[in-house]
Amino acid sequence: MKTRIDKLLAAFESAVQEPLVGTLSGQERVWFLVYDPAEQRKIDLRMGDFEMATRRAGKSWVEVSMKRTFPEWMAAHPYRDAYFADPEALVDQLEAEFKDFAIRSILDQIHDRKTDENVLIAIRDVAALFGLARLSDILKGASGAFTGRVLVFFPGEFSQNQYRLLDARDGWSYLARPITA
Repeated sequence: MKTRIDKLLAAFESAVQEPLVGTLSGQERVWFLVYDPAEQRKIDLRMGDFEMATRRAGKSWVEVSMKRTFPEWMAAHPYRDAYFADPEALVDQLEAEFKDFAIRSILDQIHDRKTDENVLIAIRDVAALFGLARLSDILKGASGAFTGRVLVFFPGEFSQNQYRLLDARDGWSYLARPITA
């Protein structure tokens, strides 16, 4: 009997074997691999299987992690001590500065790597952005740099063309292709 992760991997393998069409906009180059947030550790353990499926399909794999984005931004912020004392003061900075920092983080992580039409950029650990910035805004901001495909490991749900990160925030409509089990 196949597990949900096995079914998700099979759906991904089917998608990644399709030819990559270069005429799509940056937002249309994005795939969301949607899974139950409770399955995150299982997804992490199977990350190598997703990479191998990508390579078997003749595509290259570039992995980007969002896990350290907020800690790195906060550690470098000149007012970090004041924000720890008064976290409410941080709200404006998240919209004004953190979103741009997160976009640059993605761009920096793919900058020195070979990213042509045949690459799959795997963005993981997006739950680390939850409550800090909208993933949709970050992806839209970075989408102009996407040349191949982008696979977002998305712990949440997809229903009626709406994505909900961690099943908690109001969903948004996005031009991405959902991959579900």
